[in-house]
Amino acid sequence: MPAILFLCTYNSVRSQIAEGVCRMLHPGWDIYSAGIARGTISPRVLHILKETGCDCSGMYAKHLTELPGRQYDAIIVLCDNAWGAREQFPKTEHLIYHPVRSPEPGIGGDELAGYRQLREELKEWMKKALASNT
Repeated sequence: MPAILFLCTYNSVRSQIAEGVCRMLHPGWDIYSAGIARGTISPRVLHILKETGCDCSGMYAKHLTELPGRQYDAIIVLCDNAWGAREQFPKTEHLIYHPVRSPEPGIGGDELAGYRQLREELKEWMKKALASNT
């Protein structure tokens, strides 16, 4: 079973959305997310993940140092800040740089539209990029 780690700056939005989406697409995998700095998870993220049936009960913002010491099959870096901290990353077979924008609340009068758009973009990217045997 593959172990995947998603990283961004604060583990508050992008990497949390990626973790939730990947858990739904690959329920048998070990999926983690973290930040290179301390943050708090956005309630908007929890809301848009719950909309798609994601169990968010155990999700919280984690610093990279809080994760179990292990090797990951893939580490997916979702922003420039985290990419700049590569020397701090745990061991991995595949280091993937896939920067995505942080969602802007309030697009078209819907404060969750940008979060939903990012969720769907990550979902489509993962379907193509993460084969079931990463």
